[in-house]
Amino acid sequence: MQNIFEQLQADTKKWRESGYATAKFSAIAEILSWNKDENGQLRYLREAQFNALEVYWYIRIILKTPRLLDLYKNYYKDDFDLADQFGISSGDREVSRLIAKGEIFEKIKTDTNFAKSLQLDSLHESINLNYPSYILALAMGAGKTVLIGSIIATEFSMSIEYPEENFMKNALVFAPGTTIIESLREISDMPFEKILPSRFYKSFMANVKMVYTRNGEKSIPVQDNSSYNLVVTNTEKIALKKMAKRKGQTQIEFEELEKQENLLSNARLNKISSLAHLGIFSDEAHHTYGNKLGDELKRVRSTINHLHDETNLVCVVNTTGTPYYKKQAIKDVIFWYSLQQGIQDNILKSLHNGIIAYDFKDEKPGEVINDIIKDFFEKYGKTKLANGANAKIAFYFASQDHLDSSKPLIEKALANHKQNTTIILTNTQKSSQKEIDEFNRLNDPNNQKRIILLIGKGTEGWNCPSLFATALIRELTSSNNFILQASTRCLRQIPENKQTATIYIEAKNQRTLDKELKETFALSLSELNKVEQKTETQILEIKKTNYPTLEITRTINKIVQDKAKNCEIKLIKPQNTKTDTIIKSIFEPKLESTGTIISPTGEENEIIFSTETYDLYTATQKIAKNYHIDYFLLLKELKKLYKDNEVPRSHLQKLFEQVEKQTQNYKTIEEKITEALALIKFQDDDHKPVFDKNEKGIYCHTIRYKAGTFGYNNELLAHEKDFDGINKKALGFHYTPYNFDSAPEKDFFEKMLNKLQVKTKEIEDIYFTGGLTNPQQTDMYFQYKGIDGNYHNYFPDFVIVKKDGSFLIVEIKAEGKEEDIEVQSKVKAIRKLEAIPENKFKYEIIYTDSPIPVRKFENTDAWVKS
Repeated sequence: MQNIFEQLQADTKKWRESGYATAKFSAIAEILSWNKDENGQLRYLREAQFNALEVYWYIRIILKTPRLLDLYKNYYKDDFDLADQFGISSGDREVSRLIAKGEIFEKIKTDTNFAKSLQLDSLHESINLNYPSYILALAMGAGKTVLIGSIIATEFSMSIEYPEENFMKNALVFAPGTTIIESLREISDMPFEKILPSRFYKSFMANVKMVYTRNGEKSIPVQDNSSYNLVVTNTEKIALKKMAKRKGQTQIEFEELEKQENLLSNARLNKISSLAHLGIFSDEAHHTYGNKLGDELKRVRSTINHLHDETNLVCVVNTTGTPYYKKQAIKDVIFWYSLQQGIQDNILKSLHNGIIAYDFKDEKPGEVINDIIKDFFEKYGKTKLANGANAKIAFYFASQDHLDSSKPLIEKALANHKQNTTIILTNTQKSSQKEIDEFNRLNDPNNQKRIILLIGKGTEGWNCPSLFATALIRELTSSNNFILQASTRCLRQIPENKQTATIYIEAKNQRTLDKELKETFALSLSELNKVEQKTETQILEIKKTNYPTLEITRTINKIVQDKAKNCEIKLIKPQNTKTDTIIKSIFEPKLESTGTIISPTGEENEIIFSTETYDLYTATQKIAKNYHIDYFLLLKELKKLYKDNEVPRSHLQKLFEQVEKQTQNYKTIEEKITEALALIKFQDDDHKPVFDKNEKGIYCHTIRYKAGTFGYNNELLAHEKDFDGINKKALGFHYTPYNFDSAPEKDFFEKMLNKLQVKTKEIEDIYFTGGLTNPQQTDMYFQYKGIDGNYHNYFPDFVIVKKDGSFLIVEIKAEGKEEDIEVQSKVKAIRKLEAIPENKFKYEIIYTDSPIPVRKFENTDAWVKS
């Protein structure tokens, strides 16, 4: 039987295929569809993040945000199946009887001792929650904070679109530990324009206010009863809690400190409690779930329960790295993206054959350390990040004594392998500020530290992509998942990396790691050792920054006023109109320059008017302003109809309709416009850079693709350096490598590159344009009407440009596509442009296999010679 999150993903897939159909909230389809471009590629979110976002909105809109038990009942109609999903064994006669009568969950909910006897304390707590609470489980490196930011952005957008509905107007984010600022920065730096369509993005950015709780600050800097606040804090800052009396502290001192702490917590809580339509997000669920309800979870839940009692809580969303706790599936999980999937999708480095164990019974510590240093520099000595930062290894120690005894051995091993001992960095509780600062900038290319020695540091939350190896060579008697957290720190991936990671581990620690993997991820160490990547990344470097101007003339339809038509207005007094006493009006939001709403947003108000007429001048002004017609001519006409200078409100709509019919004096004309097309766009419409730069100052773009997309050995990725022998004129390769879709595309490019070497007096350049298919990155695309009736973007494969400004657009298609409806729709659209006399381009489509026959180059060769 499928888990709940497997069933949810299956149903969400069907929902996606329906176009995110809903009876009431069509805006969600607009938002979710926007996240993928014309070619089905995600604009910003990773596949796992987007799939989690889809599941979340399926639950919110289609399933109507059910609480935990109701969510399960939606999928498991049989009472015994439902009980089984919650881990309730029917072997006990009394339990079986309660299940059969449909009373088991009411018993667990109301009888604490009964729940404890079945070790279902957590379930007892979960089904007693008076609000919906869900967990999104994503493996490390998948981007949980960005997912939270995406949910909040879409919730706020839906709230602005449907202000009267139960969407979030405020969000409280519990960041892990001391990472408040980092979490806030990560959310605030998100490119929300790639998650929200333009109209939603503008409204969201105009309204959202991001704030965080500062140490010592008595309250939270938000206005009472305000909307669209995104507050980042941690549980310590606002949670309801009891202080413990420290040793040596007097009772008076303790009571005073407790009083001050309670005042701070209560002030912050009261501020949060004033925020309506609140959503709460937590990244700490993995610490707090299991059969036994921990003190941390009790504290967090009591805080959330308090907020639920004080405000209208929409729902609680927790993120975690696993759906398991000590092999027990956490029942609140609605989405799961596993460690294996993270490695296969190249979000994490592979550990394929990278777990090396040492038994200290047979080997001396010095020999083990020497072997680790030797192996590390053989594997990673020349490995660097894209920005130039060197690959690193972290040694984890249980105590200062272990570190002190091992450091001389590490220094000796470095000397044996001709490495400088200055590349060692120590980070412990005793570290100096200088050492801490160096640790915080390990990914800086100017930081030369490569061997990191750690005690109680560098575990959960440490994001160090330049870390390629970890070493746990001293046995740890008590782990509490430390070995799992420490050893897997080296798995965070970097773009274009082909290197696997390595864990060097003492034999007993290896057994502990295997146990912790099974409990946390339901995955054995041997299984993890075999997982290989199925997704790869490639950095495309944009080498050329100057491009010829390509001009396209288009014919557009333009609506203009038809001045030949008579604009004189003739009105007839409306008859038999019903008098309306109640009128609904919708208020638009008024914003201060800060983005704060100073009047109600989207509220529908029923207004009963004390008078049922407009004076003649007001009525004239309303009609004239709406239709841009002469005020005095209209006033003269209305005076003929209303001698008493009063116009009934019920007449106004009929008068509008009469004027509407008489002012439809517009016609459609054709007009030609000429546009300059940019082969590469380096800035977007807001003048923000489209591409990142690497350490050499070269513009870069990273693509992610399934292994095999560009051939078994990536032979369809054509690097500029591989063509140095034949490309003496340095044509093509405005970016490198070219990412061809097919062998015929690569064959066409290679042959044309050869041909054009002798035609450089006439030819400006040749460009492969079918690999960058984002309108933000290039103007070289055309619109066509697809078989679905909608307009789509078409990015042709090649452009060959002459120095006189003329150019040839070439499309390569497989043989057999000649009658393909979608292909012919593209051809028709571009042929229409080609036929406009002002255009200086030609279009050629070649249907072929590889290698391309000589005869199929005839039209292209003729154009080059012309």
